[in-house]
Amino acid sequence: MSELSVMPSALAYLYGDLLRDVFASSVRVSMSEQLPCRQVSVKKSDLATLVLATAFVYWTDQGCLQLSTSTKGLLIKSKYVLARRTAKAAPRLEGLESQVLASVTGREKGDGVASIVERVLHKDYVDPWGAVIREVQRYLLGLGYYAEAERRGVGKLLGKELVPRCDRITALQSEAGGVHDLLARLRSSQADLYPQLWKDVGAGISSRQETLDNDLA
Repeated sequence: MSELSVMPSALAYLYGDLLRDVFASSVRVSMSEQLPCRQVSVKKSDLATLVLATAFVYWTDQGCLQLSTSTKGLLIKSKYVLARRTAKAAPRLEGLESQVLASVTGREKGDGVASIVERVLHKDYVDPWGAVIREVQRYLLGLGYYAEAERRGVGKLLGKELVPRCDRITALQSEAGGVHDLLARLRSSQADLYPQLWKDVGAGISSRQETLDNDLA
């Protein structure tokens, strides 16, 4: 694909509403996430899944990863997507794409997509879907597409607020079509793998949700 101003996962976050027709699935119930600089929202869990799935698809398109379906389990077998690193050098290491590639271990048993996503997130969160989105926002902050602003009153306890720079973000809309084409190509060429990729990415994010320990000592 042609050179983009920001990594594809960041474009998927900023313009996720324009990519709905290449979503492999959508959850029934989820909090909504308002996209920056426009009065549109996307289900948060769908958006986070889209962002990370896009990172995997990008590396496949670049020839740096090979994705294939495999099975696990002895009695009850289940399908999953396995990611294999190729010998091709990565052309550009930024954002979540960089973290995805760094989380591929080269060991087949540990390189299912869901396991890679678990490693990308590092730890458990109350809201792991929001954690994915915040990671993209921090990447965009570093490139000047967001600015930091001081909060007022008790809001100061939350730290600085990230404010989108709409003049710069809206200039990226024309590049969202490239991400759409990227996802559509994989969906067309690997129709069985594509929905499983989304399922595994979603499972990897969900596995990082904090759970209450109800055990009483």
